[in-house]
Amino acid sequence: MINQVKILTNQENYTTNYSVTGSSIKRLIAEVSIDKPYANLSLLSGNKVIVDNANIPFKGKHKLSFLVDFETLGNKELTFIRRSADIKIHSVRFEDVADVELPKYANISKQANFETEVTYKYGGPSIGDIDADGDYDFVLNNHNHVPTQLVTNNGDGTVTVERLFEHSLDFHGSAVGDYDNDGDLDIMVAQGGANGTNPTSYILLKNDNQKFTNASPEAGILTPARGRSPRWIDLDLDGDLDIALFNAKTPKYDGPRQLFYKNNGDGTFSQNQIAGIEHAKGERVVITDFNNDNIDDVVVFSPITLWQGNGDFTFTDVTAQMLPKGLTDKVGYNAATDVDVNNDGLVDLYFAGSRTHYQLSRKSIDFNPETKRLDIRDDGEKGTTLVSFDANGSVKLSDMNLTYRQYNDGFAIFLGKNKARKIVKAKGFQPTQLPKEMKTAPSEIEFSAADAQGWPEERKVNGLYIGHLGNGKWQAEWVRDRNIYWTVTFSLTGLSDVSYDWKANNRNVQDVLLVNQGDKFVNATKKWNLPLGGNNWGVARGDVNNDGWQDLFVYRYGHLSERIADLMLLNTGKGKFDILTSHGAIEPTDVGHGDMGQLFDFDLDGQLDLLSGSEEEGRWYLFDNQTDGDNNYLLIDVNYSPKDNVDPVSALVIIETASGKKYQQRIGSAGEVHAQSLLDIVHFGLGKEDKIKSATIRWRNGETQTLKNLTANRLYKTSK
Repeated sequence: MINQVKILTNQENYTTNYSVTGSSIKRLIAEVSIDKPYANLSLLSGNKVIVDNANIPFKGKHKLSFLVDFETLGNKELTFIRRSADIKIHSVRFEDVADVELPKYANISKQANFETEVTYKYGGPSIGDIDADGDYDFVLNNHNHVPTQLVTNNGDGTVTVERLFEHSLDFHGSAVGDYDNDGDLDIMVAQGGANGTNPTSYILLKNDNQKFTNASPEAGILTPARGRSPRWIDLDLDGDLDIALFNAKTPKYDGPRQLFYKNNGDGTFSQNQIAGIEHAKGERVVITDFNNDNIDDVVVFSPITLWQGNGDFTFTDVTAQMLPKGLTDKVGYNAATDVDVNNDGLVDLYFAGSRTHYQLSRKSIDFNPETKRLDIRDDGEKGTTLVSFDANGSVKLSDMNLTYRQYNDGFAIFLGKNKARKIVKAKGFQPTQLPKEMKTAPSEIEFSAADAQGWPEERKVNGLYIGHLGNGKWQAEWVRDRNIYWTVTFSLTGLSDVSYDWKANNRNVQDVLLVNQGDKFVNATKKWNLPLGGNNWGVARGDVNNDGWQDLFVYRYGHLSERIADLMLLNTGKGKFDILTSHGAIEPTDVGHGDMGQLFDFDLDGQLDLLSGSEEEGRWYLFDNQTDGDNNYLLIDVNYSPKDNVDPVSALVIIETASGKKYQQRIGSAGEVHAQSLLDIVHFGLGKEDKIKSATIRWRNGETQTLKNLTANRLYKTSK
């Protein structure tokens, strides 16, 4: 379609016509190159974005491959748009794709009465049948403005949202599990430790008929920590759930970082130390079984370490034997999931690469030529930073955020050579910290070239200096004479071009796929066509189109003030993923950032729905899977074991179809950061298979039960 070089700039997009024939679903293959450290490429068909911000993560030539859905045949006007750097398009072609059912999602939050506040998130939700009525409920992990919330599924397409605590604290991750074996799920909630200055204990919420009480003191869970990731895990294979608590490092403390508690079987726990893993670095964790011995293993990150469970309250560090050497001691991974990408019965691992909030706050810059908006996020440490920009009309300053750091002497706006002093009200302060002159100040100001004429020679006072140099040329510089804030964030709108001579923060971190070969993992990132670069904060797995292959949903942080589409990685069943951005699981009005969620069947219709959190300025959303296809499914609701009444945690479900195909899943989460789910209504996509020879469930104590001669598109329950 394109076979000669086209150059995209801030001023020039590239528009062309394309006639869609054959299939309306195509695979876009583009060869592009950049001379700068990073860029993004989007493609519009008419006004619809069909490829949203494909990452180009480093200098040089790249091959991009994305699925696109034109929906109808005929002539289309295509527009290629760049961000962050000029892009050379060397070639573009489209291939017909006829053997895939594209997933279609729709936001049903409002109709489900699932309307939540804007809040910081903390590592995804915890999903499970908390009230034991046969459908999924969920726990929403917010950070410090809205306390942890319980969302109860009413069974009629609606939910009820309530707060689990009266007041907001420094809440982090959560986990659901039945520690007292009474048939409903209890909830463990992590609390932070004020950056290590005030470690606190975890909170165990005991569930008695949906009445939740703090049982931590009576249960003996009292050791303070910088809590992050609680996990229910049967460490000694005695049938009840023990506790593993994974924490952030506490400064000036050399004792065990990770804490472990043995379930005494009477509602209390005894703290036990476990050599090796108790000093593992990392505060994020996936509980899985990577060596297929029916004993839980632990993946801690990052750096990634692999801990093989022995079933006797000990672990063996197998990192050196199993992890590819290139990943040893490597950090920068925010989320992970266990996924069987090739249906060989072995657990593979996907890690989402990202930068943290603090890492983002160092020379991050975004300019959108379509909206004429410049976004800056920098640290508030000593130094000066300058940008030049073009603007022919007035300029608006907005969205200033100065994250408080015990500095109280102000940060004014100085316009022009004469440094006309202005004040805007900035975020980042608690009410008691807000400077007095900010309390009545506007949150944004607009000024013309005449208001900001000239450039001051002396710029020593802390603040943001903005000056018009003539002929539509401007400069802005923010000055910090010492470490004054954790972040300095602001936006300027009305700009046509931007330039700077400092090294911007390249936020691209490559995701990693590790394929299990039985005795070791191999890095299959390139082979499986993982998306290039990215700043991805979450990942969840599941068969979203019921074709029999596990897919991935990858949460992208996006731009500094723009929520971009997350990535759907569709498993082709041929040893690679196809990448899709036009799946519908996005709320276009949201201005937060991709964080984390879970794929699960909310309405038990055999299609995996999606609960997603949008970080910072975003909300929680529930997306309904409305894929229109003829693939089949099977749901197995795993109850407690028939003899010893062992709960479903870590149970293994294996199905065999009439044609001899085998699929298996282990009960746990669909992906993990700081939260742990219990997805015990196990979902299998079957493709065109409609008869199942058997479904065998193995509980972690070795009990088994087999269901025979099942038909597709139904929900079956195990018997007690």
